[in-house]
Amino acid sequence: MSWIKKEEKIIKKDIIASEKLVWKYHNLVFLILSLVVAVFILKSEFIKEFILNLGKLEYIGVFISGMFFSYGLTTAPSISMLYLLSRNLNPFLVGIMGMLGAVVSDYLIFRFVKYGLIKEIKAITDKFKFHPHLKKPYIKFLKAIAPLIAGLIIASPLPDELAASILGAIKVKDGEFLVISILSNFIGILVIALI
Repeated sequence: MSWIKKEEKIIKKDIIASEKLVWKYHNLVFLILSLVVAVFILKSEFIKEFILNLGKLEYIGVFISGMFFSYGLTTAPSISMLYLLSRNLNPFLVGIMGMLGAVVSDYLIFRFVKYGLIKEIKAITDKFKFHPHLKKPYIKFLKAIAPLIAGLIIASPLPDELAASILGAIKVKDGEFLVISILSNFIGILVIALI
């Protein structure tokens, strides 16, 4: 009987330890789970039907397509929809409405990264030593060019999660992020609409 009680204590300790680990890194766990769920959602017939029906919504469809433009897994279908919608709608209004949708998504990603995920990643990376050459001069240079790199990423079909991570890591202010996101998304979506 004492052996069973010892095993129960060990199991309880393991459960408590795993719960603490999951809670401590809950943003990382959420990110991984959301990627898994996104893959399953993209394979669903309902989502395929929804994407095909966005054209009927005109500018509201452009706004929704713009929201999907920001996420790595949905960038390709979003580009297709923005291109198709711009054939029958004003390309500049497509650029504006698509940009507004993309900025909403970008800002959600940015807030998630800056105020949640970065702390957890920093807690993990603090346990490892980095190369001694990554000192202040290099870091200052990287911080100086990071907004430009992030802007190019946002304007391109590359996942905006990467740009939000870069800008969140260097602690760009929310207002500065919004300016970068607005300009970059407008340019990127306008290019798609004008092609």
